[in-house]
Amino acid sequence: MSKTKLQFCAATLLTFTMVQSIELGFNDRKLDTFLLKDQQVYAKSSAGRSGGGSFTRSAPSSSNSSSSSKSSNPSKSSPAPSNPSDDRDTLTNPSQPSSNRPSTIVAPVIINNSTNNPSYDPYRSTTSTSSNGMSWFVWIIILLIVFAIVYFIIRAIMMRSKQIGVGNDLGNETFTVSKLQVALFAQAREVQSRLTKLALEIDTDSPEGLMTLMQESALALVRTPENWTHVSCSSQSVHRDKAEEVFNKLSIEERTKFSEETLVNVRGRVSQRSSAIASPDKDPSAYIVVTLLIGTEHDQPLFGEIRNTQELRQALEAIASIPVSHLLVFELLWSPQADTDSLTYDELLEEYSNMTQI
Repeated sequence: MSKTKLQFCAATLLTFTMVQSIELGFNDRKLDTFLLKDQQVYAKSSAGRSGGGSFTRSAPSSSNSSSSSKSSNPSKSSPAPSNPSDDRDTLTNPSQPSSNRPSTIVAPVIINNSTNNPSYDPYRSTTSTSSNGMSWFVWIIILLIVFAIVYFIIRAIMMRSKQIGVGNDLGNETFTVSKLQVALFAQAREVQSRLTKLALEIDTDSPEGLMTLMQESALALVRTPENWTHVSCSSQSVHRDKAEEVFNKLSIEERTKFSEETLVNVRGRVSQRSSAIASPDKDPSAYIVVTLLIGTEHDQPLFGEIRNTQELRQALEAIASIPVSHLLVFELLWSPQADTDSLTYDELLEEYSNMTQI
């Protein structure tokens, strides 16, 4: 009887030990799974951001016009006229009073011309020469004024024709703010690598660098049409006073979806930090999201609703072909930033619920 009780106690103790071991192992597994899940969420929401530009254009300086207007004003000061009596005194004979001799007779002129031309009138000759010189001077001034008026009229006509040739896109009070967002399969990891390289190398503080960033970002997406899965777009024309507000609102909406921006290059200032990287093989349905935000001087939207891959390609090509004179602001965002990470399908639906499958 005692032997049976002893066997029962030993079996009970062994069963309890096994149960505790199994429960402890299960708890450890749950803890490891929780830590890994937390690390993956942290890594998935990492992102890169690059951009620059401004919605304000500097007004043309008026210093040239003011300086030219100052230079065109004739001088108000003029030399004082000489006393005619002094000239007459120097030409008359000092031995006789000046009142006894004609004031218009000049001794050298009488000596040189009295024999050859008796009818020569020195006073009339001097007056005629002075009048001819004055008339030529007046005609020159008139011709210069006419030339200046014609020049400015022709210049105004040419500038007006140039503005009309642009298509009324520039010089108006309307700006266009556009957003194009594309989701891709994580197989297109070369897109992440390309965008990271662009953000590190391009100077976004210059118009040319900003233009290069926009073109290369659009071309990186155009080259992988087989990986396009979802799209979201908007393009609206607003008054120039509200354009910056609309653009900043779109940018903040996208940035709040990230837990950390691991690579930033805004207006030429680069900031980079490391973060936890999840395994690239954790989920076969993995995605990458790239967002392009553009502010231009167009007075019409750049594109309409996008429902298929053909319309998406046309929109990307339209963005890549925007001239540098039209581009005001551009911002590139992509998530995840590292080419070894991606978003799960659930995360795509949760953070980018407004995207449409194509």
